[in-house]
Amino acid sequence: MNCSRVTPPGWIQPCLVLSWAFSYACAAPAIAQGNALNPVVVSASRMEQNISDVLASVSVITRQDIERAQAPTLVDLIQGQAGIEIGRNGGPGTTASIFMRGQASTNVAVFVDGVPLQRDAYGVLRLIDLPPNQIEKIEILRGNMGAVYGESAVGGAIHIFTRAGSAASGPSATSSYGSRNSRDLAAAYRINQPELKLAISMQHFASDGYSAMNARQNPKSVNPDKDSFERSSLFAQGEMLIGNALSLGLQANRIDAKLDYDSSFNPFTFGAASPLDRQRAEQQSSDLTLYGRFKPMAAWSSRLALTQSRIESQDFYNSRANGSYDGDQRALQWDNSYKIGNGNASFGFDLVDAAFKTSESYKRESRAYFAGYSARVDRLDYQANLRRDEINATSGNTSNDKSASSWLLGAGYAMTDQLKLTALLSTAFRAPAVGELFGFYGNPKLEPQKHKGSELGLQHQSALGRIRAVYFSTDTQNDFGYGPDYKPYNIVKSENKGFELSIAGNAAGWAYQLSAVSQDPRNAETGTALARRSKAYGSVDLTKTALGIDWASKIFWSASRKDSDFNSFVNASYAVVNLTASTLLSPQWRARVKLENAFGARYQLAYGYDAVPRGLFIGLQYQPLQHPSR
Repeated sequence: MNCSRVTPPGWIQPCLVLSWAFSYACAAPAIAQGNALNPVVVSASRMEQNISDVLASVSVITRQDIERAQAPTLVDLIQGQAGIEIGRNGGPGTTASIFMRGQASTNVAVFVDGVPLQRDAYGVLRLIDLPPNQIEKIEILRGNMGAVYGESAVGGAIHIFTRAGSAASGPSATSSYGSRNSRDLAAAYRINQPELKLAISMQHFASDGYSAMNARQNPKSVNPDKDSFERSSLFAQGEMLIGNALSLGLQANRIDAKLDYDSSFNPFTFGAASPLDRQRAEQQSSDLTLYGRFKPMAAWSSRLALTQSRIESQDFYNSRANGSYDGDQRALQWDNSYKIGNGNASFGFDLVDAAFKTSESYKRESRAYFAGYSARVDRLDYQANLRRDEINATSGNTSNDKSASSWLLGAGYAMTDQLKLTALLSTAFRAPAVGELFGFYGNPKLEPQKHKGSELGLQHQSALGRIRAVYFSTDTQNDFGYGPDYKPYNIVKSENKGFELSIAGNAAGWAYQLSAVSQDPRNAETGTALARRSKAYGSVDLTKTALGIDWASKIFWSASRKDSDFNSFVNASYAVVNLTASTLLSPQWRARVKLENAFGARYQLAYGYDAVPRGLFIGLQYQPLQHPSR
């Protein structure tokens, strides 16, 4: 079986229908899983809600899901999730882009413990992968959330919650070894007590890799040697309860990464590279957050946080320095939740100052003020959010000011105890990044994007599981396109319309999650498809415990995608299967194995760059027993 030859929509869609029907024919085993099928989320409205009460489309990756996936990086972990498409120039560590609901990767917001992930001068996420062993939970919020989380959350928002105080007290460790001489070693020590939570963890991942760029497609310019990746990380977190109404905390981390990569371009001759040339990138990132949680009164909860972030990166071409990037970001955030009547109000501000230094220096200041309210009256849920963003970008003596207000209105009506109809209307905007305005590739006449979004959903929630079907539509005025000179310009309009189906449940001892998306993201001016966004994609997750072993499989697939506005290449359709298994050797020790890309599918997420080939990995995990009293 060569999954790379399969046309995914033809065989996946019947599987989705059959799995749905099968799950509802086998009701009895599922009732005990009610909490797992209706988890609490906080990202949709900035307040705790059961996922069945959330009006927007949201999914959760739990710690159990993370351990089962055995993914080496954050990008590998979220690949195949509903509403998410990935573009990547090779394997782990290489340049990656996240597309949500057909929006560009610059229109996706990512937060780590509530702090926005740092971006570069062009608005691109500086995605030095957060090690999965540091992550407790991920909430993926799909759709236009600009009124809740600001100018970058047009396609959606990804919230990553780290493991501070979430695990049992004591030491824990994991190790694995596998194909391509891949080594992963992590160790942690945690103290989890009512008055004090402390955690320190370290991780080192390294792989000899493979030749990321396909030498057959670029025979005269690509070095066919292996492209290695190495990442080391250190995380420290602590929180102390002071009295009954105040807790103070600190979080600090540092991630160092080294990557060999392929390029067909010689930056010094401005011509083609040689098959003997070597390219290397080194990056270091760090974050320091001080925060306080307090309750001025029983109905009011508040959090104030100050974060200093820094990224340094250097490129080398044949050991010769080939440019560098420095970025500093300071974020001050104040979030509040106040219970009023049958609902909860949220309000606060986000202040972010960023400085960028490449061949030129830039600054960007962002000021945002927000408020929202969500409540339930009988069978009606409703949500309203309003946000004001003010952006100032400067380069030397040149300044560019942009501002806008965004809003979101949502409602849900429970037609029965299990069936709910939901609707959302929203607006958003994104101001140009400093690199898009200034410098050699900048366009000072670039206007902000203006977005309008709507969606209509139908959700069925029961002890058997959850089904959600959504029709969504997004219209963007002044979207950004790029010309042959790589400078951005305003497209009159782009749009995307589509359907999204997600199913999660349990039946006959199987736990499953399925998703499928059909969409049509395009430049409304020319009618051409937007690059690296497919018209159809989806995934199937199946897990089962049998013979004392936890078995899991994940299939993710995509139809073909246009590669770029600068070429006529098309990235072919693909389907990839990952298989994992684990078993307890003792109450504290677990053995794990993973077969990645089990059928050896050959596929590309960016033209000319091969995605990860087949690989086999084995691992061992130690973790302390979880005591109910803690």
